[in-house]
Amino acid sequence: MSKALLSLALIVSSLVGSACSAKESGQEGRSGNWKSGGQGSPALEACRKRVSEHPADAEAQNDLGWALRQNEDLKGAESSLRQSVKLNGNLAYSHSNLSVVLLDQGQKEEALAEAQKAVVLDAKQPIYHVVLGNAMSANGDAKNAIGEYKTAIAFRPDYENAYYNLGRVLDIDGQATEAKVVLSQALNLDPQDTRVVKLLDQLMK
Repeated sequence: MSKALLSLALIVSSLVGSACSAKESGQEGRSGNWKSGGQGSPALEACRKRVSEHPADAEAQNDLGWALRQNEDLKGAESSLRQSVKLNGNLAYSHSNLSVVLLDQGQKEEALAEAQKAVVLDAKQPIYHVVLGNAMSANGDAKNAIGEYKTAIAFRPDYENAYYNLGRVLDIDGQATEAKVVLSQALNLDPQDTRVVKLLDQLMK
C-alpha cells in the first residue's frame, strides 16, 4: 500500500468499546485534540464476531470495514463498507470510510462520490469535509479542496490534520506563503507531526 495514499487518507479516528466501535462521527484523535496520529484500531476479531452474529447490521459492517482497513486489508475493508452502505445508505460515516478506503486504492472518482454523499448526509462533521477535501485534491480540484479544509477548521479549530491537508493543498495550488502559515499552525497543534515538519522544511528551502 502506498505510504503517500495512506497519509492522504485520513484520518478517521476509531475508538474501541466493549464490543466493536469504529464510527468516526464525534470521535477525537490523539489526546482528544484531533491530531494526526489519532487513528485507533478497532478490535478486529470482536468486529468479525459482531458481523457473524448480525450480518444485516449496517453499523457492524461499517465497524468491521474500518477494522480491516486499519489492519491493511483494503479489499476486505471495501467489501464490508460496501455492504454497510447497501444495508443502510443513510450512514454518513460508512460513505466517508468507504471514500477513505477507495482513495487508499487509487479509486479517486468513486472516492469523491462517496465523500460527497457523507457531506450531504451530515454537513456538520468536520472529518467528512477533510475526507471530501482529500478526494477533491486527489482528483485535481485543489480550489474546492481548500474550501473543504477551511470548513472543517471552522467547525473544529484544533483539527490539526485539517491544517496539514490545507497547507499541503495550498502548496500544490502554488500558494507557498499561505501554506507556510497554515503548516506552522498545524505544527503548533502537534509538534510531533513529521508530515508537517517535512513539508515545512521543503518549503523553507
